[in-house]
Amino acid sequence: MNWLHFGHPEFLHFLWAVPPFIFFLLFGLRQKQKALLQFYSHANPVHLQRHKVQAGLLLLSYLLLTLAIARPQWGPKPEPVAERLDVMFGLDISTSMLAEDEQSVRRLTYAKDAIFSLMEALEGDRFGLLYFAEASFVVCPLTNDTTTLREFLAAMTANTLTHSGTRIGNAIETATDRLTADQNDPTARDTDFGGQKVLILLTDGEDHGEEAISAAKAAIQAGVHVYCVGVGNSAQSVPIPLPRGAGTETTLYKRDANGQLVLTILYETHLQEVAKAGNGNYYPATTGIAQLRTDLARLERQKFRLRRDGEYQERFQLFVAGALILLICEALHFAVWSRKLRP
Repeated sequence: MNWLHFGHPEFLHFLWAVPPFIFFLLFGLRQKQKALLQFYSHANPVHLQRHKVQAGLLLLSYLLLTLAIARPQWGPKPEPVAERLDVMFGLDISTSMLAEDEQSVRRLTYAKDAIFSLMEALEGDRFGLLYFAEASFVVCPLTNDTTTLREFLAAMTANTLTHSGTRIGNAIETATDRLTADQNDPTARDTDFGGQKVLILLTDGEDHGEEAISAAKAAIQAGVHVYCVGVGNSAQSVPIPLPRGAGTETTLYKRDANGQLVLTILYETHLQEVAKAGNGNYYPATTGIAQLRTDLARLERQKFRLRRDGEYQERFQLFVAGALILLICEALHFAVWSRKLRP
């Protein structure tokens, strides 16, 4: 019987007490009947029938209570509906993110702190992490395990950030493909009902590609909203300090092929255009993260079913109720016969 399960099947051993109980009950009633017939030749068998009914009710109550404590289960549990927001963080890892716009804090540090803050504010949602520069790659797929994502972010430091060039359009396309992978998979376990998916780009806006706007528009068609967080200073360009080697105290700055100092600035206007095309908003990393948290909290969450494979509904309540009804019937039966036997 695959449809019937018991949470505590060991308690079913108490059912072995039923056959001896029935045997001694019948033996006792027969002996009582013989004793009555020895003294009363016209003994009324109805009195014995009353004992049989009471014993039968108590026996059935015992059976039902034994089954109840064994926790009978059948039928799958209903699948509750929960809500979540799928957020993919796109972190710019080009060398321009090594720049220090103010207070000797690298742009990379600002971006990572913003991601940490957003994950804390959106606890319970799913997050993914994508790194992009000239190429884009997902380092952490959508997950509720924020610990793993934090470990990936912690591993990305100034010493490991050596990628040149930035193609924001490629990052949007890669993130869109990953965010919509589940809904295009007919074997996906969770069924989404409406809701929104979000890509948050954390970058200084430097872009060596031309497809960012068109990629953002395509993302909207796929159900992905694009938000941009600008990291840097749009009013002043700054040089890019390179990671120091072991034992080196002198700070070296990035230069072009002609030996000229490479300067970088926050391309705020470009990020605003990308966010507008992606039906999102633009936020400065230094002052806009609180507003971004508020806006994300207002978004419609995706509804999905919580699968409960292998779990069955508890049915012990039915057996407890049946036992109580039988015990009440036994008590009423005893009260009725007690009145009839009164002189």
